Amino acid sequence: MSFSQEQKAEIISSPIKSACCKTCFLQGILAAKGKADGRNVEISLDKQKNAEFVALLIEEIYSKKPLVSTADNGGRRRLLSFDSPSAAKYIASFLEGDKVYTKKCAQCGSNFLRGVFFACGRICDPNKQFLLEFSVQDRIEQFTAYFSGLEVEPRIARKPNENIIYFKRCESLEDLLALAGLNNAAFAVMNARFNNDLRNNVNRITNCTTGNISRAVLASMRQIVLIEELKAKGLISQLPDELADTARLRLEHRDLSLSQLAALTSPRISKPGLSHRLKRITEMAAELLGGSRKET
Repeated sequence: MSFSQEQKAEIISSPIKSACCKTCFLQGILAAKGKADGRNVEISLDKQKNAEFVALLIEEIYSKKPLVSTADNGGRRRLLSFDSPSAAKYIASFLEGDKVYTKKCAQCGSNFLRGVFFACGRICDPNKQFLLEFSVQDRIEQFTAYFSGLEVEPRIARKPNENIIYFKRCESLEDLLALAGLNNAAFAVMNARFNNDLRNNVNRITNCTTGNISRAVLASMRQIVLIEELKAKGLISQLPDELADTARLRLEHRDLSLSQLAALTSPRISKPGLSHRLKRITEMAAELLGGSRKET
């Protein structure tokens, strides 16, 4: 079962208690997938189980038992057909932009969105991709206005056989899922976003650490090359005593880090102090070797 179908299965297993919220949930389904011809209404849904769930709701709200049949193009889609002037009137009102849903309590809006998701929504597993989309067909204008009213900015994708409103920002997904009462999905998005942020921070730290190590290794190699050349030309003795001692110590312990090398100095100096000495050695070596090279 896909992550999206898991959320719809959760909706089926969590029945709505109040009559007004049941009506708004069904209005969300009618707004997304309902078509009216006179007083005859058809709703297209995916999967038999989803269709059977909505059929029971239609019978409870409109006192009509819908006919459930396979869609003309076959597959898993099911058509629910029933006679209801009030349902047909609602669909016409929604398409004209006059009415979104009948609000009677604080949870009605949440259940309308829940119905829209149940009818035409899809969500990817957030561990793979952040994407929530609604296949709204010819109702782009109505649903763009609806989602904009929820203060989330919808994106639109027009395809040959499908028009989609979609959201890719984590914050928008979290807000919409929480509003629809799909708390498990909302928490899954939050958790995936946290893990992504954690991985990104670890990668940034690792890259920074790796870069620092690389720079330190290159600096150490350059110091050793210069000191070796000073030694080969008998120029180490021209360095001040403390720098000459440090240069010999660097050659004797090539693989040690600055901290480890500082621990071997006598008298003992700190890591920053050792780094400063090596920098001075590098500068003086460049001067001494420059003069030596000119003479040769």
